[in-house]
Amino acid sequence: MSKYFIIFLIFSAIISCGYPDIDNVPDFKDTKLTNEELLEYCSISNTDKKDIDKCINDYKS
Repeated sequence: MSKYFIIFLIFSAIISCGYPDIDNVPDFKDTKLTNEELLEYCSISNTDKKDIDKCINDYKS
């Protein structure tokens, strides 16, 4: 039983080495949001209509 467990651990370690590091994740700073995505993003972070409009205008400028 322990022989299979050790083989499983070795196999898992070899396969997990193929995944990229967290440092390889893009920063998404140049991502353009659609109007619907922008409205949803601003609605989640703000509840007041005035703040939502300000968020949208800040993003577009």
